[in-house]
Amino acid sequence: MAKTIYHVSKRDNDGREWKVFIQGSDKVIKLFKTQKDALAYAQDLAKKKEDGATVMLHGLDGKIRKC
Repeated sequence: MAKTIYHVSKRDNDGREWKVFIQGSDKVIKLFKTQKDALAYAQDLAKKKEDGATVMLHGLDGKIRKC
């Protein structure tokens, strides 16, 4: 079983909100006003998974900042 990878990045269409989504999916799980809140939510989701889930944080430029 492959581990789940959650991504936190700026929303594509307007860039005003942060989104949490699972790698390989176009579906946004939840939107947040701040990167901090989105990251905390994604980390909480990862902790609850039993497959070794991880979180990848993207900066404002879209590049991965932290894994």
